Amino acid sequence: MDILVVSPEAGNWGSPSPLATAVNRMTDAFSRAGTNVITCSPFYKDHLMHLENYDCVYQGTEKLQGKPFEIWKSKADPLHTYIYNEEYFGRPYVYGPPHSVPYGDNHLRFAFLASAAISYAISTGIEFNAILGHEWGGALAGALTQTVYKDTFGHVPFFFTVHNITYDFHVGASEIERIGLPRADYNMDGYEFWGKVSLLKAGIFYARKVLFPSPGYRDAMLNTNLPGGLSGFLNHNADKLIGVQFGVSYQVWDFNSQEKRPIKEAKHKAKQALAKTLGADFGNKLVLYVHLDNEAGNTSETLATVLSDITKLDVFIVLGLTPEYPEWNYFQDVSKQYPDTMRVLQLDPNFESIFRLRGALAGSDVLFAANLREPSSSIILKALACGTLPLTGFNVGVASSLDDYTPENAGVANAFLVEDANAPHQMIRRLKDALHVYQTEVADWDKAVVNAYSGFHYEWDRTIAKYLLILGESGL
Repeated sequence: MDILVVSPEAGNWGSPSPLATAVNRMTDAFSRAGTNVITCSPFYKDHLMHLENYDCVYQGTEKLQGKPFEIWKSKADPLHTYIYNEEYFGRPYVYGPPHSVPYGDNHLRFAFLASAAISYAISTGIEFNAILGHEWGGALAGALTQTVYKDTFGHVPFFFTVHNITYDFHVGASEIERIGLPRADYNMDGYEFWGKVSLLKAGIFYARKVLFPSPGYRDAMLNTNLPGGLSGFLNHNADKLIGVQFGVSYQVWDFNSQEKRPIKEAKHKAKQALAKTLGADFGNKLVLYVHLDNEAGNTSETLATVLSDITKLDVFIVLGLTPEYPEWNYFQDVSKQYPDTMRVLQLDPNFESIFRLRGALAGSDVLFAANLREPSSSIILKALACGTLPLTGFNVGVASSLDDYTPENAGVANAFLVEDANAPHQMIRRLKDALHVYQTEVADWDKAVVNAYSGFHYEWDRTIAKYLLILGESGL
């Protein structure tokens, strides 16, 4: 099978974004499955590492805007194809300066990306079986197969992955033809959104199937009153929306893959290492890890509400966050108030922080994850790979695939779940349940740790196997 992938972010970034990381892992897994995949993304000189390793291997002109483009590749990175145009991608930021207004021509930039990717695909002579677009930045590839490239790519089905439905880009209706959309579909059942063009809706509308990063997220999107009436559009297209759980790379997150110690022994060693890193004495307390980042949802607010109650329990709290996190100073001050029960673990946006986060997860007993905004809930999968039991809601991403602890379910349990992870009283009550099992039902606890660590593996290969099955069932 030959698949053309169009993504606004991908490749060997110095500090990869969540989207780039997911697309990279998918690309690797497609390759391992024997699929010929050409993943096209912009050549961002300010983000890619080791620019000296890249060469321009092709020059062409795309048909939508009639603009020239270059194809760059690296022998060390053969699975990724980079598209360059100085006007559109010779900028310091992907979408615009942080905490500022996005570039006003983003619709043109990423329409160009899709057009250049298809133009290059045609030049290869490969008979592609499918196009896969990622996020709104890759959404217009589907429409272009119905307009500008209908003669050459009109028969190639488009599939669309929505990583996070909160991200979109809107432009005025005057731009419709400039980005290759059929004006006939400018209506509420098509890509119109409150009098403007929604690139996200365009991707969904022209896709044969739309993939969400977890079954739980897909169901939540259909049962949540999303702003602007998007819920109605999604429910109208419900038959083509599919939740496919994103995986994690166990070669990165399995903290015990090298030493292969018995998991109880490995966890004990990891807990000692974490205590040393923090300069703390855990004693016999249950270690609760709380990860706070842009996709932690309401975890911070929920924690703050029950924090004083937790400090009265036999629990040690480890908070992982970066100095840029809005509540950094607040939690630093609080940790000084509770030096015997709380520490802040500084995480920085770089590759080394992966191993610091892994160490924190491995050295903890429970992950406190309230109403996560992260659709795939990868932090939960990472915790499981470290033998750490998630405390979260039934409706949070991957949680729909987990087994909640009850005395009757002790043999298969790998999590502590609540009906509403937004409800602080439910989270503190369930934490007390976890503490009780940890202290008094030791055999049940040890079994749950084993279930989490070795009984629930969700690799990216498993994700891509489902992708290929969906593509196959769609008539490819």
